[in-house]
Amino acid sequence: MIQKSIINNNYSKLVIATLDDNGNINSNIYQPLDDWNQGRRNTELIAPIYGNSLIDILDMEFGLIDIDSEGLLKHKILQLNTYDPHITVMRLLGKIAEAVIVDECNKNVFANRKWGMIARKGRRIHKSLDSFKAIGTGLKSTENNYSTKYNPADTQRDIIWINKRNAKNELLQIGSNANSAISAGLQIKVSHDGFKYIYRSDIARGKYEVPLVYFDLSNDYIKLTNAIYKEDLDIEIGYDIVRGYDISPEINELLISYYWLIYDLIDGKLNINQLVKNSLLMDVLLKERQEENGKKVIVI
Repeated sequence: MIQKSIINNNYSKLVIATLDDNGNINSNIYQPLDDWNQGRRNTELIAPIYGNSLIDILDMEFGLIDIDSEGLLKHKILQLNTYDPHITVMRLLGKIAEAVIVDECNKNVFANRKWGMIARKGRRIHKSLDSFKAIGTGLKSTENNYSTKYNPADTQRDIIWINKRNAKNELLQIGSNANSAISAGLQIKVSHDGFKYIYRSDIARGKYEVPLVYFDLSNDYIKLTNAIYKEDLDIEIGYDIVRGYDISPEINELLISYYWLIYDLIDGKLNINQLVKNSLLMDVLLKERQEENGKKVIVI
């Protein structure tokens, strides 16, 4: 069907599509690549791929999944602006980015070295970072496992690194010593307008103690850093502020897709139950909420 429409229009067009269980292209749901990259993404394409992982983060790290009176899953995302879901999505997406980076570091030793190097303001990747583990200061996993490191009100460090053998010891920035020890860490920002929401509100007011990682979902990192350079601020581009896409294009891509899933959840166009494609995950989620709330659960 896709090929037929391309032939009839006498030109080739790249599209995003999914495969069915037999490995065949699902010709009923697809989207032109240009639209996918530059506009609203079709959540029918995104949900089967990213739905489970998003639900897992919302549940495990932020406690935002519950069950309703009928025993079905519901989200507890508090909408900050009745008229604009975008504001709520962006606030939550910054926290999700924290969780995703931590997860990547804990699963991939090379990613841990890369992100850790940036956090300590290093110039080269070093295997000494293998002795340290990334944790998020505002994540439930940190509250459960490293309660003394849990600090969601920390305005500087969203992510820190702790020694695997002694959690009391944190990774330090290069140049730190006993008299002036500065804990390494990352401040994570996600936005479609870095100049408005990051430059004016954060960067122009003062230098961050740790590097700021900016995921520019509308590709405005250059615009932002040009403004910083023009103002001759005491900020070193590439060390004090880093583009998230340059470190992990995979996470940047994931955040864009998460944006549209969360947006449609808040806007009521998606039901949380539609995101869970894994029946085992659904069963686990429902049973956990049943134990917590004492409600009757319907397993679907």
